Amino acid sequence: MTCCVELSSTEQKLYLGLVTQVSNTMQVREKVIKGELDCTMIRSCLVPSYLVVATAANKACLAKSRGNMKTRSLNTEILFNMSSSSNITDSLNKFGGQDSDTTFLVASVDKELDEAMEVIKGEWGDIKDLSKQINEQLLTKLHKLKPEELSDLTGSLCSRISAKDSL
Repeated sequence: MTCCVELSSTEQKLYLGLVTQVSNTMQVREKVIKGELDCTMIRSCLVPSYLVVATAANKACLAKSRGNMKTRSLNTEILFNMSSSSNITDSLNKFGGQDSDTTFLVASVDKELDEAMEVIKGEWGDIKDLSKQINEQLLTKLHKLKPEELSDLTGSLCSRISAKDSL
């Protein structure tokens, strides 16, 4: 149901879960924004593989350990890293869960998803079903992907995340 990935740069753990048919999205978003629920709600339609989130989270944890995060929290830093944009607000709005969304990838660093599972009213599914959620057209538009990048979405996005500050 959920999965755990060890982040190589800081040896922290990233916990991930896919939840569908969420009926209380507005309340959950409010709790996340207020900091009452310590997790990141990611629009699953923009994530072809958990490796994309793991790459963004690894980069966020590394930035935190070095004291050079661009955003105020680890959760927002993950969303910011997932975006090709250097605009923080734009990144959070496009990649963070919206009130109208009913399917999310929930991520948390060094904290299992038990609390999120209690708060979020929905069906927790298998993380392997993540690729079925993809909106390739929206992903192509947001990242300005070239046709040749579509054959390996995960590789293309992980490369973009890793190189974001370098370009």
